[in-house]
Amino acid sequence: MVNFSIVTINWNNFDGLKETYRSLASQTYRNFRWIVIDGASKDGSGEWLRSLDDSQAEITIEPDKGIYDAMEKGRQRAVETPGYTLFLNSGDSFADPNVLERINEELTTATVEPKFIYGDFYRKEASGELKRTAARSIDRAPLGLPASHQTMYFENERLQRFTFRLDYKLSADYCLLLEFLQGLDLQAEVLQLPFPLCIFDTTGVSHKRRFEAIREDMDIRQRFLKFSKPNALALYALHYVHTHSKQLRASLGR
Repeated sequence: MVNFSIVTINWNNFDGLKETYRSLASQTYRNFRWIVIDGASKDGSGEWLRSLDDSQAEITIEPDKGIYDAMEKGRQRAVETPGYTLFLNSGDSFADPNVLERINEELTTATVEPKFIYGDFYRKEASGELKRTAARSIDRAPLGLPASHQTMYFENERLQRFTFRLDYKLSADYCLLLEFLQGLDLQAEVLQLPFPLCIFDTTGVSHKRRFEAIREDMDIRQRFLKFSKPNALALYALHYVHTHSKQLRASLGR
């Protein structure tokens, strides 16, 4: 049986935290640790976590330096055990109660143990509407995240070698992914699943500050993928136009 480490970070998102917990509690597959990193919330989250009677919950409540500082604390805890780590932030949830069960079944029948697993997801819009989004090929990772990070399962032994780079405030998860993938056989060691794995809450900070995030992405490509400045700028421009168009369509209700 595969072991999963599910890292959830939270700061003043009590309702979202409870939604994430309900999703975890509904999973039919129970071989997982729930590692919660709460940044000393002031909205009752900490009190609720302290009162939680759940042997699978490993809770840390203390101030942090932001999203990726909290995720890095969770990563350090997660890789202490074998298996795979998923970063499922407060407000995010599994697509259905059978997600971990289905992933375990896929791993049981895999001929090569994958180092990285990901798949489709639902985007939860501010209206509450769910929109299914297909994951892109892992070969396209240099162009952007192939799926939301809430679908991404990192093999723990390899994940020990990488950290969230805290100089990136909005795209450290993208940077970690690119570093993690370097040197892997993307055909044999990456498993793309054709079914939805999570419901991604699009009201998060990185989604709201998308223009800042794509600037960080540009720097990451130059720094870690050795993109030339003209190529990095050209890709930045394409992402900028795409993001602006999406936001304009959303504002017009299209």
